[in-house]
Amino acid sequence: MQVADVLRRFTGVQVKDYGGVGGLKTVNVRSLGSEHVGVFLDGIQVDNAQNMQVDLGRFSTGGINTVSLYNGQKTSRLQTAKEYACGASVHLDSERPLLQKKFGGRARFRGGSFGTVNPSVQWDQLLGPVTLRASAEFLTSNGRYKFPCFDTTLVRENGDIRSLRLETQLFGAAPGGSWQLRLYSYGSERGFPGPVIRRALGFPFSAERQADQNLFAQGGWEQEWTERYSTAVRIKYANDYMHYDSHPEKNPMAMPYDVHYRQQSGYMSLAQSYVLSDPWSMDLSTDIQRNTLDSDVGQFVMPRRTVFTGALATRVVWDRFRAAAHLVYMGAWDSYGNPNAGGWSREDGFRDAWMPSVSLYYAPWDWLEIDSYVKRSYRLPSFNDLYYTQMGNSNLSPESAFQAGADLWIRGSKSHWSWDLRLSPYYNKVSDKIVAIPTSSQFRWTMLNIGIVDVTGVDIKTDVSYSGKDWKADLLLRYSFQQALDHSTPDSQTWGNQIPYIPLHSGSVDFVVNWQRWALAWDTSVTGERWSRSANTQDYRIAPWSISDINLSYRFGRPDISLSLSCNNIFDQPYQIVQGYPMPGRSFMAGVEYRF
Repeated sequence: MQVADVLRRFTGVQVKDYGGVGGLKTVNVRSLGSEHVGVFLDGIQVDNAQNMQVDLGRFSTGGINTVSLYNGQKTSRLQTAKEYACGASVHLDSERPLLQKKFGGRARFRGGSFGTVNPSVQWDQLLGPVTLRASAEFLTSNGRYKFPCFDTTLVRENGDIRSLRLETQLFGAAPGGSWQLRLYSYGSERGFPGPVIRRALGFPFSAERQADQNLFAQGGWEQEWTERYSTAVRIKYANDYMHYDSHPEKNPMAMPYDVHYRQQSGYMSLAQSYVLSDPWSMDLSTDIQRNTLDSDVGQFVMPRRTVFTGALATRVVWDRFRAAAHLVYMGAWDSYGNPNAGGWSREDGFRDAWMPSVSLYYAPWDWLEIDSYVKRSYRLPSFNDLYYTQMGNSNLSPESAFQAGADLWIRGSKSHWSWDLRLSPYYNKVSDKIVAIPTSSQFRWTMLNIGIVDVTGVDIKTDVSYSGKDWKADLLLRYSFQQALDHSTPDSQTWGNQIPYIPLHSGSVDFVVNWQRWALAWDTSVTGERWSRSANTQDYRIAPWSISDINLSYRFGRPDISLSLSCNNIFDQPYQIVQGYPMPGRSFMAGVEYRF
């Protein structure tokens, strides 16, 4: 299962999916936009060289212990300054191997519709005081699926993908501390099927291809020096390469592009925490990051950026009450490696911002918890927003957001039953919101600022569980209301309109039953109507949709062997998450996993 599949089950989250196994998958939380959502792997942010929207399809839940979403502010100690600066954050925390013998691991094979083949293997080995984990995953799919197009049925073309992910991790421990090191490599070659529009029969929809190679090495070390003073050091180096080719010889109407981009990033963070008294602690986190982007495009600006982020945080924690506050400063310096790239130099090469935050938590009784926060977040236009050919917009302004929200959590249990209800109202005000609108390709986007966006919403989640001797059952209901209105220019035609791709209503129903070694899971997702532009007219309306998925699995043997069979979009409903990009109809996937 991919991380994107897990995040679909969080309330207030929209995962943009451009179709198929290899389609780009990005996350949007409470209408803040993908760029305001930081994705952190073991506390270090995952950067992206394509469009600052982390493709969650690159990450599998294999080897991941928890996937957590924080709408307000995570309040744990020893965070990086970038974690404090994000509007919302997704945290992927590695599962540390707990071996009962010298080695262990798992092998898995999945395959199904659209020619999908997905084998993976994971190996854990004890090397004295150090534990080694190595994993590999291969994915191939032809991406060919049928979809309705006006008055006929067509087959999605040029949506194939081949990818290989290789990872190695080392885990170690020392008196009062722990460390880990990760080496990651992801290579892929895929086609862009392009948007579906009415064309002459036999005319190719798209011949665009993209090859990526993403490499990074990162490490972290946490140490408790005394009972009061602790530190955490995190470092990372990333090297991302991309080759985009439009193949005009196959599609005469395509703009001729054969370009290469390489982005490099170096990052270092030091977090310090000191306990002033038993309930009161203070943290100081400082991050420094250097990014470069090079390309063989003529007259390319070759941007360089250095970003300093510092955060001062304090918290008071009792059993039933918690208060936390922080102040973040971010300063960014842009320079240009190509002095001949006229028209790109800007006087405001330096940008900075202050971001305060306050959060309160109170649990008056065991069955009731109340959590609230107020914060400001800020994000710079990315290199890609500003400088990519046919995509960049050098006049983009930085984006800032005011966020306020609360959580009311009621829970209880009786006999074999347990239940909880979570009510989460919120308000976000985003200034100079940067919106990326896909054009004729997933590579070329239109970048623009929407002056002011007011977001008012509420998330509701109800969970009812039953646990017996042989039976376990869980029913999870989610509902989200998001009103994200464009309030930029009072006299404009878009004043008061819902911004692109945000549904007013959405929700889901999950039902899971476990009996002995059998497990059956049913999921139904519902999304209301949306618009692909700020002009909420019929031409840009995206119809509401509802799909259902089912998964059946059986586990047997010692060591465990598990078999699974899943069917997605059981009722074969046609739908689109992004306008012009039809999603697959009914599909099947079977898998077998062996743990040793």
